[in-house]
Amino acid sequence: MSKTGEQTANTSSRTAFFTEAFKGYSVPQGLRTFSEAFCLRFKVNGICDPAYVANVAAKETMLGDGQGTFAPAGTQADTQGIITAADRLLFAYATCISQSEAGITGTVIAAMLRDALDGAPISGLVPDSVTPPGIH
Repeated sequence: MSKTGEQTANTSSRTAFFTEAFKGYSVPQGLRTFSEAFCLRFKVNGICDPAYVANVAAKETMLGDGQGTFAPAGTQADTQGIITAADRLLFAYATCISQSEAGITGTVIAAMLRDALDGAPISGLVPDSVTPPGIH
């Protein structure tokens, strides 16, 4: 299946957005995947939001200090911290979340974070109806 010009532009635009949003940060893959999926799924579009989401998740799971410094690869996430991070993000982004998808709970966000940390791709974290073309 070939991409249309619009799909290519959307994918290129999203890639550029996340590249800029994470500029200067060395975010571990699982946290970055979660952050990108969270922003895509719940239509969070502020340039500082992806780094904020990654830092909240890192701080609560003990995978970082919440200020742009992250734990070395192979560090195990704090299980209770996954739930806490999900609840904090649900509270912080309640308006975006409720406008984009009804019925989202902290449990849904915690599952997204847990799955991302376990290596799931963005397409496995975002429903097909929400995933932009070309995002894997």
